[in-house]
Amino acid sequence: MQDLPSAVTFDCWNTLIYEADWETAHALRVAALERAALAAGVEAGPEKVRNVFDPAWARHMEDWEEGRASGAPEIATWALADLGLGEELAARAALVRDFEQASHSGRVLMVDGAGVLLQGLVGAGVRCALICDTGLTPGRVVRQHLDRLGLLPCLEVQVFSDETRRPKPHPEAFHAALEPLGVASGEAVHVGDLRRTDVAGARGIGMGTVRIRARYDDASELPDADRVVGSHAELGPLLGLRDR
Repeated sequence: MQDLPSAVTFDCWNTLIYEADWETAHALRVAALERAALAAGVEAGPEKVRNVFDPAWARHMEDWEEGRASGAPEIATWALADLGLGEELAARAALVRDFEQASHSGRVLMVDGAGVLLQGLVGAGVRCALICDTGLTPGRVVRQHLDRLGLLPCLEVQVFSDETRRPKPHPEAFHAALEPLGVASGEAVHVGDLRRTDVAGARGIGMGTVRIRARYDDASELPDADRVVGSHAELGPLLGLRDR
């Protein structure tokens, strides 16, 4: 990877940004579910509500691992159903909104060096895009975090699973990023932290792959990327980016 690729696509969480205060967002979502239940006439203490919310989140993770898209609307529906409340609940829309917005109250930060790398790539004429699997934080909110951190202008195309309904490693998640750029998969590299979604998905359509360990080191036994780096500072030279 000494010559610059035509395009580089990036995973989002733990690749470009990360949630440094997940506990705060989790507590806010549990409190929101408790309020929604109370508004519907069901009194449930924090412990009971947490014991409903956490399995709903686990169900979403199972969906993701099976290649099915789900997010805040589905998690809200499952949690409310476990409390004996149906989808017609008037508070459901507010609950979905509270689930989606909770990350704004925590600390979402940029992975060290991500901004410098993106700016360097764009300055060198490399097209950059984002391919992000979403959970409780939808693409609409992730874009706000990326914009606040100054990363969004560098990402010419943004693909989110809650919008496409195709989480990684589905080929369409990657084609949805490359086709608007007009770049063939063999001329592009994908950077992410997970072997199952990022590495397998990108490799499946013929892209080059880099696994980044800056925030999470995937120790699974699945096939690894073409190259592995520990930081964005290492990634730049690997992609062919030189000081200009």
